[in-house]
Amino acid sequence: MASKSDGFSFLTTPDIRRHVRMAAVFLYFVLFQSLVFLQKPFLQLEFAVVFYLSFGVLFTSRLWEGFLWHDKENSKSGFWSYFLDIAVLIVFMRYFPHLSSFILVLQLFLLFLASFDLDLAELSILGFVCSLGTSLMNLTAYQAGTIQSVLSLALFNLSYLSVIVISRQLNVEFSSLRTDLSKTRKKWKSQEQFLNSLIEKLPFGLVVIDQNREAVLKNSYLNKTIQLSQDKLNDLISRYNSVSSSGNADIAYLPEGATDKRLINLDYSSYYDEEVDENLGLYLVRDVTDIRRLEAQVRQNEKLAAIGQLAAGIAHEIRNPLAGISGSIQLLSQDFSDPTEQKLMNIILKEIDRLNVLITEFLDYAKPEKVPDAEISLTQVVEDVVLNVKKRPDIPQGFEWVVEIQEVSILGFSEKLKQAVLNIVINAVQAVKADNPQRIEIRLKRDGSDAVLSIRDHGVGMTEETKKKMFEPFHTTKVKGTGLGLAVTHKILELHKARIEIETELNKGTEFIIKIPIAKGR
Repeated sequence: MASKSDGFSFLTTPDIRRHVRMAAVFLYFVLFQSLVFLQKPFLQLEFAVVFYLSFGVLFTSRLWEGFLWHDKENSKSGFWSYFLDIAVLIVFMRYFPHLSSFILVLQLFLLFLASFDLDLAELSILGFVCSLGTSLMNLTAYQAGTIQSVLSLALFNLSYLSVIVISRQLNVEFSSLRTDLSKTRKKWKSQEQFLNSLIEKLPFGLVVIDQNREAVLKNSYLNKTIQLSQDKLNDLISRYNSVSSSGNADIAYLPEGATDKRLINLDYSSYYDEEVDENLGLYLVRDVTDIRRLEAQVRQNEKLAAIGQLAAGIAHEIRNPLAGISGSIQLLSQDFSDPTEQKLMNIILKEIDRLNVLITEFLDYAKPEKVPDAEISLTQVVEDVVLNVKKRPDIPQGFEWVVEIQEVSILGFSEKLKQAVLNIVINAVQAVKADNPQRIEIRLKRDGSDAVLSIRDHGVGMTEETKKKMFEPFHTTKVKGTGLGLAVTHKILELHKARIEIETELNKGTEFIIKIPIAKGR
C-alpha cells in the first residue's frame, strides 16, 4: 500500500504540487523557447519583451510562493496564486495565438492541480476566468463568427468544463481514498503493535528464518531469558535439522560462562510468505531443562511409590512372624535360668522391639493421609510436647527450657503434629553435647496469616550436605537411628501445608522455623 500511495503523492501533497507546477512552467518555457529559435521571431523586440516578461513573472511567483511556504509543507496554494498563472498565460496567448493549443494544455493542467487546493466556488471562478480570457483573446485573433473561431471557443470551453468536473470527481475519490488509506494504516499499525507486543510476551522463543538462514523475525526471549545468541541459535538449528526434519526435539546446549548444560526444545514448521515469495521456517524455542527434570522426578516418584506400596505390604506381613518370634522367645526364656542365656534372650527381644518400631515408622511414612479439616490448638500441641520431653527419662535434666508461646489455632491433626514436633525437639536435645550451652528455645507466635513455630538448639549444627538430606527416608547420622523419624515429620508438616526453614551453623546450633497457615476466621 505504501508504494501505491507514493505514486499519487503529486496529487495528495501540497508541497509536491507546487514543485510540479514549477516544473510544468519550466518545461513549457523550454518548449516555447525552442519554437522561438526555430521561427526566429526574437528579432521582434515586442515579442522578446512579452515572452521573457511573462515567463519571468511565472517563475518569480513560483519562487516567491516556495519561499513563503518553505516551512509549511502542508499549506495549500491560494486562489490568487493560480489566478496569476492563468492571467499570465492568457496575456501570453494574446501575443502568440499560434501557440494557443500549447497554452491551453498548460491551463488545463493548472486547473487540474487547482482542484486539489481550491474549493468548488474558487475553482469555478478560475475556470470562468480561463474561459472568458481565452474567448476574448480568440475573438481578437480570429475573425468573429467564423467557423474556426466558434469551434475553437467551443473546444476550449468544453475542455475547461471537463477538467473542472473530472478533477473535482477525482479529488472526491482521492479524498475518500486518503481517508480509507489513513484508517487502514492506523488499523495495520495497531495490529502490528499488538502482534509485536504479543510476540514479545510469549513464554517461549520465536524466530523466523529465511532460505539464507537469516533471522527475519525473533522475540527477546532468546537473548534475555535463555541468553541464546544468533550464532548459538544457528548451531542449534543445524543440530536439530540433523536429527529431525519436522516436529520437535530436545537439543543440549551450554550457555556462555555456564558449567551445566541446558536442554533446548525446538519445534519447527514452515509456511509460504507471499510478500517475500519464499518459504520461511518458523521455530519455537523453549528451555525445557527444569521441565524435563521435573518429569524425571515424577517418573522416579511413581516408581518409588510403587516400591513403597510393595514394601509397606511386606513390612505389614513381617509383623506377624515377629510377634510369633517374640512370644516364643518369652516362653523359652522362662526355661532358662542361666544369666548368660537370659541376657541373650533379652537382646533378641530388644532387637525384635527395634524392628517393630522401624516397621511402625515405615508404615506411618508410607500410609496415605487425608487433608486435615478440624480446628485444633497448636498452642496446646506445643505445651504437651514440652511437658512430655521434660519427663522423658532419656532427656538430661539439666537443660534450660526457654518457652514463649501465644494462643494460635490451625486446621490439623493433634496427635500427628505432636509426633512431628516431638521428633524435632528430641533431635534438638540430642544435638547438644556436653560442652555446648544446655539450652533449648521454643517460641510460637502469630505472624499475619501464619503460625510460626521456632525450635532452636545450641548444639553441633549441621553441614550443608546433612541439611540437604535430613528429610530423606533412611538417612541418619545416629548409630541406632532408623532414618525415618524426620522423614515422617516432614510428611506430617507437608500434610498441614507447612513451610520449613532451617538455619544452621557448625558448633553454633540449629533453628527449625515452621510456618503453618492459621485457620480462617481465627
